[in-house]
Amino acid sequence: MAGFARWLEARLSGLGRRGAAALLIAVSLAMFLPGFATMPPLDRDEPRFAQASRQMLETGDFIDPRFRDDPRHKKPVGIYWLQSAAVAATGAAEGAALWRYRLPSLLAAIAAVLMTARIAADFAGPRAGLAAGLMFAGVFSLGMEARIAKTDAVLLLTVLVAQWVLARLWRAAREPGTAAHLPLAQVLVFWLAVAAGILVKGPVGAMVTGLAALVLALGLRRAGWLGALRPGPGLALVAALVLPWYVAITILSDGGFWAASLGEDMLAKVAAGQENHGAPPGTYLAAMWLTFFPAAVALALALPAIWQARRRAAVVFAAAWTIPTWLVFEATPTKLTHYVLPLYPALVLAVAPVWQGVVAAPRRVWHWLAFGAITLLPVAALAAIGAYAATLGPVPWAPLALGLAAIGLGAALTRQALAGGLALAAAAGLAVMGWGFAAGLVRGVTAVQAAWPAPRIVAAAVGPDCPAPVIRNAGFDEPSLTFLSPGPVRPLGADDPVAALAGPCTRVLMPTAESGPMADAGARALGRITGLSLGSGKRLDLTLWAAP
Repeated sequence: MAGFARWLEARLSGLGRRGAAALLIAVSLAMFLPGFATMPPLDRDEPRFAQASRQMLETGDFIDPRFRDDPRHKKPVGIYWLQSAAVAATGAAEGAALWRYRLPSLLAAIAAVLMTARIAADFAGPRAGLAAGLMFAGVFSLGMEARIAKTDAVLLLTVLVAQWVLARLWRAAREPGTAAHLPLAQVLVFWLAVAAGILVKGPVGAMVTGLAALVLALGLRRAGWLGALRPGPGLALVAALVLPWYVAITILSDGGFWAASLGEDMLAKVAAGQENHGAPPGTYLAAMWLTFFPAAVALALALPAIWQARRRAAVVFAAAWTIPTWLVFEATPTKLTHYVLPLYPALVLAVAPVWQGVVAAPRRVWHWLAFGAITLLPVAALAAIGAYAATLGPVPWAPLALGLAAIGLGAALTRQALAGGLALAAAAGLAVMGWGFAAGLVRGVTAVQAAWPAPRIVAAAVGPDCPAPVIRNAGFDEPSLTFLSPGPVRPLGADDPVAALAGPCTRVLMPTAESGPMADAGARALGRITGLSLGSGKRLDLTLWAAP
């Protein structure tokens, strides 16, 4: 392994800019593709986004996103446009596989790896950039968002593009006697990124960049350099790009969009923990050691060096990027781990310029203890998945074992590289560890059939005589069923389930314990579906019925 680590270091060190970019694209694809096309829709947000995009294509209404017959106003329209465009560009919308709706997330995640490497290289050189890209490609949260058809990977990319421009301007402003200036093209890129972020997820991306700019201006004790961004024309451009849709949806919804997006979504999350996702301050910091894995290993080893380098440009910029927004998220009662994803590139940026020195320095006992402790976290997570899977049915031994083996192989490579002072090989070893964790988890969970009721319900409901059944649902009202079903899914409500079967090509899905009247009426049981609802976390025992 030591010889391979030295060989790998030499090969990585010899890469030029284009070679490094090609390598990062290849590594990102290797990281993100396992499970990308095979993982079923992940309740609840993903199938809601994908179904709303599908309905947008079917109806031709690209202003008012809807899920079933209800408005989908919690998020702006940008992600639906991107998903609709991805599906339209890859074939007909009818029956489009879920992976086509996931394409914007995949492409945005790959671009985010390249942008992270570019920002780090601008601060600390090509080697630091390559190390940063390898670390960030393996980050668990990024890998999950790359596989899911929702907003967060795209939002991350918009933040990174804006931060890249801001970093270039700030570096020029902090040099004595240098006039802060940006080419017009970069000014346009900055404001286009801000506008795209607002269309994808409202003010979140602008908040990250705005707070970073504010802190950097306070650090320089002057804000005049921000004038190079041409805020007057820039804000006018943003308004010209985003206001047409916001005005249109305000009129079409009679103000309902604002009640849903601001009142029910944003302000509700600020006021209290929403949808059972409340958690105390410090939650993100505690979760980071797993969600930021394997870059969390590098961060832990580099913390003393980062403190010593706290006045270096990259570390200062990373702190301005991270700290104020992190405090906002920690203070917000509702907590979901992907909220802090736009801050993770900043953590990599703090590590990148000191990584060579960290790896070259003599190892101490605490280094190996930290390395081992953080590496055990994903190992424990995969073991826990296997233990829980055993309560649902067969354990997916193969993907879990492969994931654990990859973590072990990556850990061995990283350890040898650290011992030999090989910074790029160590970053590559961390990436292998990240692949093992994400691929093992995604492939392992996907293999647990009991965790995915919707595909089994649809398989039982569809038949040669009924290719697009109407499913009257009284037991599993999750959006994944709506997305996967070739026919409509309607709530049973207070209707008599026996009478509901009188409709043509109709199925009734209801709890098995309440199915006595169906059996008494001679209805046919098409299948019994047991398992777990990932959306609610509840165990299920359902029976699907058809007319006699």
